[in-house]
Amino acid sequence: MTTTTSTELHGSAPLASNGTSTHGARSQAAPLGMSELLRLLQLSSSLCPIGAFAYSQGLENAVEQGWIGSEAALAGWLDGVGTHALARLDLPLLAHAYAAWKRGDATAALQVGERIASNRESRELHEQDHQLGLALARVLTNLGVDSALVLRAHGERGRVSYVTAYALGAVHFAIPSDAAAHGLAFTWVEQQVSAASRLIPLGHMAAQRALSEVLLRVPSWVEISLSVSDDEIGSSTPALSMAAAWHETQYTRLFRS
Repeated sequence: MTTTTSTELHGSAPLASNGTSTHGARSQAAPLGMSELLRLLQLSSSLCPIGAFAYSQGLENAVEQGWIGSEAALAGWLDGVGTHALARLDLPLLAHAYAAWKRGDATAALQVGERIASNRESRELHEQDHQLGLALARVLTNLGVDSALVLRAHGERGRVSYVTAYALGAVHFAIPSDAAAHGLAFTWVEQQVSAASRLIPLGHMAAQRALSEVLLRVPSWVEISLSVSDDEIGSSTPALSMAAAWHETQYTRLFRS
């Protein structure tokens, strides 16, 4: 695998590509019925009580470093992370977890969680993914998803991930895998823009413009994820890794990551 030099997107901080090939063909997306659409909206809603508002995923330190201070820089940063992290790590492993839950293989789903945890590049990113996964597992249990008890039972073993919990919800509510990938990406983008609104001078209209710009990129992230082979799964976002690590010792902060 070839790693390219870092590039800048819309004035954002440098994010290096991992040079992943795009040799795969697009899979046929399963139809999404109205009932499944409503469940996808519920699973992806900012009202879902998992505490995502408390995390910025390194964004707070990126602002502190002066890398993000405008609408354009925010859109560039999110596009970079989406292209080189979500599309090449979270979304491919979401598909793996989805397939595992669909065939009733909880052990394989937990192994996906372990793989995700091993790819989180700072303590706070690891804790964020773990805590959100546990919180979503509690929500799913409350909604009658019995398999979520498996996640809660392994909650202290580093095997629970938000991605695997989200995949479980998607399978239980019969949400197609392709739609689940778009939903997970939307959830991440919306949460990041919400965090940015509290960190930089970004009004409501500017936040909506940034959100709209980045959401246009989500289908391409899903396309990339479909082309990533198993041995190519992994992110290459050095600026995000540094920001997430530096945030652990940042003097003043609003967020837990």
